[in-house]
Amino acid sequence: MANETGGMSFDELNSWWQVREDTNKVTEEAVRRIQDNQKKAQQIGQDIKNDKATNDKFANFLAFLLSDIKSDTLIKQLYQTFFTTIEQESEAPNIKNNRDIALIVGMFVPFYEQHIKEIQLNDHYQDIRPFEGNISLTIYIEYIKKLITKHQKHMNLKKESFAKLLSYLGEYYQLIEKLSPEKANEFEITIQKELNLHE
Repeated sequence: MANETGGMSFDELNSWWQVREDTNKVTEEAVRRIQDNQKKAQQIGQDIKNDKATNDKFANFLAFLLSDIKSDTLIKQLYQTFFTTIEQESEAPNIKNNRDIALIVGMFVPFYEQHIKEIQLNDHYQDIRPFEGNISLTIYIEYIKKLITKHQKHMNLKKESFAKLLSYLGEYYQLIEKLSPEKANEFEITIQKELNLHE
């Protein structure tokens, strides 16, 4: 018997064959796992490419915006609102690490619809755009409410600064008339209440 099985008993041969089957099963599972991981890696790679393409579009729009806006006051307020914080102790401005470019760009979408379409960013805002063409202050504020809700996690900015930016935007894009300092202050307080920014 021992000669017929290469020097192994049937029990030993059975045991060896069982180990061999287990090895094949592990190998099949490993192959499936590797294939799943490859699919995930391909998806992540595609997501990164898509994110890069989208980020390039946002950067393109911001470059266009900064060259198009002719108000130093508006540009300065945009910078103060989104790109700097004030240190409590020294009161020196610091660049923010967390900012949402989609939120910043979104604030200007109603005024540059054609350019947004040309650079193919309109899909990013399509679900919150309540307007087509002409825009009023009321429609703009409703849009900003939706924009804030969509980007709530990035709303860690000074509420007064954000309201002041909306005031300057309103004036610059002629949604409101030029306001006196007192009227501007009243308007900004109203905006904070309307957008629930007063908390």
